Amino acid sequence: MKITRILNNSAVISENQDHEEIIALGKGIAYGKKVGDEFDKQKIYKIFTPLSDSQRKLLLETIHETDPIFFQISQKIVDRLKHEENIELADSVYITLTDHLATSVERAKKGLYLSNKFIWEVKNYYPKEYRYGLWALKLLDAQFDLNFPEDEAGFIAVHIISGELGNDISDFSKSVDFIKSITKIVRYYFHIDIDYQSLNYNRFAVHLKFFWKAMMYKKDQSSFGDLSREILNVIKNSDIEAYKCALKIKEYISEKYNYELNNEEIMYLAIHINKIVHGEEK
Repeated sequence: MKITRILNNSAVISENQDHEEIIALGKGIAYGKKVGDEFDKQKIYKIFTPLSDSQRKLLLETIHETDPIFFQISQKIVDRLKHEENIELADSVYITLTDHLATSVERAKKGLYLSNKFIWEVKNYYPKEYRYGLWALKLLDAQFDLNFPEDEAGFIAVHIISGELGNDISDFSKSVDFIKSITKIVRYYFHIDIDYQSLNYNRFAVHLKFFWKAMMYKKDQSSFGDLSREILNVIKNSDIEAYKCALKIKEYISEKYNYELNNEEIMYLAIHINKIVHGEEK
C-alpha cells in the first residue's frame, strides 16, 4: 500500500484494495518516507476505515494531538481483550479510550486525579472489565512512573464496557441502572443480602449485561440453546419462588423498557436467581 498523506511518523493515510481510504497506525511507519512510497505492513498495529466525516475528523484530531504511545497502550488493552476474552471493541471506543489515557496521564503528572462515582458498580457489576482496567493501570504506572488510584481502573473499565456495548459511555450508566434494578428486585423478593463477590452473582451480572445489550439494540427474541436439563433441575428442586421472582422481573422490564421476555428468557433468569439464593454451583 502507498502513502497518500503522512500524519506523523506513526500514522499515514492510504487506500485498501477496495480503494477505500484507510488510516494506518504503526510505530515508525512513516519514518523516512514520503507521499507515494510504500510502507511496511508488518509495522501496522491498527487500521481504521472511517465510516463518516465526523468519525474521520475525530480520528485525525486525536492522532494530531496525541502521543502515539497512547495508541499503542490502547492497542495492548484491545489485543488482550480479544485474545483472552474474544471481545471486539468498537473503533470509536478505541479512539475515545486513547484520548482518555492521554488526558489522564497529563492530569496525573500535575498531581490531579479524578474520583469515580461508579467505582462500586464497576467492581461488582463488571468485575472482568475492572480487572482489565487494573492491568491497564499497571501499564500506565510503569510507562510514566505514576501511581494512579483504583478509580482510574474504573474509568478504563467503563470505556471497555462501552466498547462491548458498541455505543457511547452514556449507555454504561443505563446498563448499570438496569443491573442494579434487577438485583434490587431479587434482594427484596427474597429479603436477602447478596454476596456481590460470589461466582453465582458474577454470572448473573454477566448474563444481565449481555441481555441488556440484546434487549436495547437487537430487539430480538434470543435463544439460549437447549435448557431442558436446567429446567428439569429447577422443577426437581421445586424452586417455584425463583420462577415467581423472574416473573416480577418480566413485569418490570415490560413496564420500563417495553420489552416482553419469552418463556426461555424467564426460565434462564429463574435458573440464575436460584443459584444466587441457594448458593448452588453450576
